Amino acid sequence: MENSSSRRKRKDVDVSQGPPKKRKGGAMQIHGVINTPPILGENAPSSSRQGTPVNYPVRDLNPDCTSKNPNLTIIFFHGITYGIDDAWKQTWTTRPIDGKEECWPQMWIPKDLNDNVKILSLSYDSNVAASVHNDVTEIGQNLIQSLVTDSRYETLWDGPVAMVAYSFGGLVLKSLVVEMHKHVSQQQTNNLDVKVQKDCENFLKNLNGVVFYSVPHAGGTQDLSNYFKWLHQQITKGPTQLGLLGNMESFNRKMEQLSIDFINSTCKDINIYAFAEGLPIDNKWGILVPWASATRLSNNNNYKVEDANHLTICKPPSKEHLSYSKLLECLKSFMMEKNTPTMPRLPYYEVALEDKANAIYSLLQNESVVALVGMGGIGKTTLSTKVFDLFHNQYEKSSFLEDVKSKDINNVKKKLLQDLCGRKLHEHENVDEYLDEIKQCMISKKVLVVVDDVGKTKNLEALQLPIDKHATNVNCKSKILVNCRNWQILKNHVRESAKVDMAFLEEEQARKLFMWHAFKHPNSVTNDFKNISMEIIKSCGGLPLSLEILGCYLYDIRDLEIWKEALHEL
Repeated sequence: MENSSSRRKRKDVDVSQGPPKKRKGGAMQIHGVINTPPILGENAPSSSRQGTPVNYPVRDLNPDCTSKNPNLTIIFFHGITYGIDDAWKQTWTTRPIDGKEECWPQMWIPKDLNDNVKILSLSYDSNVAASVHNDVTEIGQNLIQSLVTDSRYETLWDGPVAMVAYSFGGLVLKSLVVEMHKHVSQQQTNNLDVKVQKDCENFLKNLNGVVFYSVPHAGGTQDLSNYFKWLHQQITKGPTQLGLLGNMESFNRKMEQLSIDFINSTCKDINIYAFAEGLPIDNKWGILVPWASATRLSNNNNYKVEDANHLTICKPPSKEHLSYSKLLECLKSFMMEKNTPTMPRLPYYEVALEDKANAIYSLLQNESVVALVGMGGIGKTTLSTKVFDLFHNQYEKSSFLEDVKSKDINNVKKKLLQDLCGRKLHEHENVDEYLDEIKQCMISKKVLVVVDDVGKTKNLEALQLPIDKHATNVNCKSKILVNCRNWQILKNHVRESAKVDMAFLEEEQARKLFMWHAFKHPNSVTNDFKNISMEIIKSCGGLPLSLEILGCYLYDIRDLEIWKEALHEL
């Protein structure tokens, strides 16, 4: 099935503006330069305890970054403050500078990294009562709906992701990762969950690093009574109630398990950095999060902020301050981490795709270049993407050159140079001067290159890939997978034995694909719709793209006459 979603334009979504609601009570007010960013979530939540999923608002702190594939996406998790509307403000402001306070992720980071960095700040219900553990689990579940599965953000997870959390926000961060991993690892029983599963998998795959500011990770017999008693008092403004907080031994075990689940839920060895407070909050409470607790999950990447207590540790007084300068170093390193190269998104529902990809990979073991040939919509791009997704990690370098025939060939060359050689050219630089560098990389290293929909012979020749159709696996470590509609374009570059003619879907495969797109729950379909569905499937002739488009068009339409009209038009 051709992956049409990557070629489809999304509808523009209105972004609501306006300041958050005014905070009640006599809590500390924030003054100075703080721009209220757009709220990207649908609605601010009330309470998640009613059993209804909550869409927590997501604020875009760098709306100037409009790229769907930024160099880095940074997500901030706030701590416990005085209400959901301005928790992000109170957490991420500087200490007063010339009498003013700034939201430093919003004002500093875009200038110090570059404009192509997406910065999001999550807002969630931090009104924790007796059972903190149950609440962070619930918040993690709701954040998946608000953030990970929202179609407005899905392309962000194709590139590197970093997360930054303060205090209670670190527990929420860990819960989000754990809940995403549950979606990825569960046995699918509901087709509607397939999209959630794939989005979560993509997010975790591209999570490069986490930064914790004074997060209580707990562990073993460590007692965090002071922290959670203080936390509870900040929320209730009254005496600490009993319940789970009255049994800290039980609570520490739950926090310990959350940390274990978090580490086990990450898809790779991500970099974890920790900042720990160096001053007591006051004489009564002391240091709320001890060094051992704050640094427990980090990879020996620990920083003690000597002049900060729990309330000021993420409030840098200047850009030179340890709490900001070291964070900036972390974020730069996350941008440089090796990530999955960009490629078209795989379909949410696959039919026999993995078996076909395994067959192509086996063929590549004996051929230096393999060609997928077939008409438009038969699934060449989707199969190429699946091969790349499954096997690119087995190569030292890899590049997916998408829809080559529709693009400026010089831009295609620049992407190839950047993917294989790590060299990013400025607009005015001549990429042809670096083609020998690409060749040398492919000769000296084990490389996988996918050339999608090459279109014309001159496009393939312009790339000047070191293609030798007579090379074998013995003398050529690098591999090229190319797809095209016309075999005549490729026959001088690919051996006949390495040509794969794309076949139409078999009847049962076509039925599964169409029924999933048209109904999602095929078992509940009435006989009238089953019968006309089979007529439509036969009329499509096993062409995956036609089945997908018609299924999506008819989804949620239960007027039989409209289905008959569609069949007639087909």
